[in-house]
Amino acid sequence: IQTAWQKVLQRGVHFVAIAGEAGIGKTRLTEEARHWVAQQGYTSVYARSYAAEGALAYSPVIDWLRSDGIKPILQHLEAVWLQEVARLLPELLTQYPHLSTPTPINDGTQRRRFFEALARAICLTEKPRLLVMDDLHWCDHETLEWLRFLLRFDPKQPLLIIGTYRAEEVDRNHPL
Repeated sequence: IQTAWQKVLQRGVHFVAIAGEAGIGKTRLTEEARHWVAQQGYTSVYARSYAAEGALAYSPVIDWLRSDGIKPILQHLEAVWLQEVARLLPELLTQYPHLSTPTPINDGTQRRRFFEALARAICLTEKPRLLVMDDLHWCDHETLEWLRFLLRFDPKQPLLIIGTYRAEEVDRNHPL
């Protein structure tokens, strides 16, 4: 973790995947990483995918956005992007009455704009942070596509993303 964190501090998005069988300690390792990052004075946020929620699109992203480490900074996001984030956080429409209700996503351009809004929300601050997503093997396809987008969005962003998954749950056909 310390080596990856040093690279993040030098400005750059990094992704670390931790694979292993159930019960081997992947989650415990991420808890230690979050504790270490907090001791350094930085922010970390946690989300988890669940087997029963695998069909719920963006569920872990919603957890990140509603976390104490990210939600407070959303107020600094420009309205055009905040409106897109409101697709996942409808409470923003009440909090910010000047926002219009987002229209349905009908094409790739609108989907890219939505992805960019989520990435901007995560990358709004230039302070280094750790994002943990546990049990990626149960993650929905849309979230995995967005994670790929996030990793390329701003390569100089000081961001470390750690994802855990059960190796035995991921075969050649798995989107992960």
